[in-house]
Parts: sequence; structure tokens; C-alpha cells
Amino acid sequence: MADWEAVGLSGFDAQVYRQLLRDPGVPVRQHSEALEVPEATVEAAVGRLIAAGLVRGGSDAAPAPVDPRSGLGMLVRERRAALDGVAAMTDQLAREFSAGQLQAEPSRLIEIAIGREAIEARIDDLLRGATKQAVGTDTPPYVADGSHQVSSAELALLDRGVRFRAIYAAEVLEHPGWVARLQSMAEEQALADASADRASQILTVDRSERIRTYNFPENRIADHRINFKAHNLDQVLDGDLDALLDALAAADKQSRLQQT
Repeated sequence: MADWEAVGLSGFDAQVYRQLLRDPGVPVRQHSEALEVPEATVEAAVGRLIAAGLVRGGSDAAPAPVDPRSGLGMLVRERRAALDGVAAMTDQLAREFSAGQLQAEPSRLIEIAIGREAIEARIDDLLRGATKQAVGTDTPPYVADGSHQVSSAELALLDRGVRFRAIYAAEVLEHPGWVARLQSMAEEQALADASADRASQILTVDRSERIRTYNFPENRIADHRINFKAHNLDQVLDGDLDALLDALAAADKQSRLQQT
């Protein structure tokens, strides 16, 4: 039997409706005898069926059922429209929920680390816990002293074959010690290349090359190496790197195919 509760009716209401369909024009008393329930109970069910539009009102003695194709069809459409209205509010309700959660307990939606040591330790933990890919942004001021040096967590990523990607602010390239950092990473690349079970992807480029442009007035980011351009610089700065990373991955794949 169908789940009649979905249209606001009970299983007993469904029994009465089916009884009316089988024996139309029969008084309620006979229906109660056939169903072996009190007459008042059947009358109450008939009242609910009338309200739902499945039985014609006006004759309590011999209630007449409505064709299910029209009666039930209309009832289902009304319920569906009501559910669609509730579904349309989902996004708004979700935003209200998130705002309320953030106001009541910020730590439930975001992770808060206070203090230089706590922040540095958390970043180190996240890097060490990566299994496939680590993606981030790199821009001064740095939270940890000596961050121009390659951390053991970063080296551990390369050693495990985890892809390490970052978008660097322009001033990062002028940060003291970066030449040594890139040299150290390149050396790790060479060691990884010498081992069949260690995969590392590091690209060293001439600083004179024009690599990437960030145009804030136009909200545009462009990577000149792969002819990538998108007007979502604000989203990239907020951490939405999917489009850029996908373009880089596609260009890298195409380059490898051309080399084979």
C-alpha cells in the first residue's frame, strides 16, 4: 500500500477510500460493517477524504469517491508544490544556520589558532597529514621566524610523493633566502627523480620570464605560460584555486604528451 502519510492521510483513510471505490453509492453503515469498525470511525475518515478532495461532499449517507486520477493527482501536485516551496528555502535557511553557529560558537565552523607557536604547529600538522596534494597561498608577513627555509614538513611531502602547490604574492619573490629555498627544493627534486617510488613536481623558471599577472581593477588573473585568463581574482585570493590548478594540470599533461 502506498505511503498515504505523504499526502496527509492515514492508512485507515486509505482503506476507507478503497472501500468506497469498490462499492460506490453504499451507505456509511454498510462500509463500517464491511471494514468491521464503528460507523463513527468510518464517518470521520470520510470527512478527511472529503477535505482532501478524494470524496464528494453533500451526501453523508452514501459518499461518492472521486476518480483517483484527478483526486489523488491534484493532491500529489499540491503536496509537491508545498515541498518545492520548502526546498527553495533550503539555501537561505542554511545561511541563517551557518550565521547562527558562527555567532554562537566560532570554533565550530572555523579553526582558530592563537599565537605564533600554535599557528606554526598547526600548519606543520596539516602538511604532514596530506596524502595526495597540498595547496596553499604564500604571502608575507610570515607567522614563523625563518619561514624562508624549507621546512621538514614540506620535504616530507616530496618524499611521500605528495604534490605541493602554492600561489605566491609578488613580494614573496623578493623575500630574503628564497633563492636558497628554491635550490633546496630543486635538490629534493633531483633526489626524488633518482628513486622510482618518489614522485615530485617542481618547476624552476627564469625570474625574467613573465609568469603570472594579477590585475585587481579588472579582477583578472592570467598565467602567461599556459595562456590562462580568468576574471575571478577575488575568489583565487579567497582560496578557490580549482580553475587555475585544473588549467595548470592540463597544460602539464599536454607538455608530457608532447615529450613522449
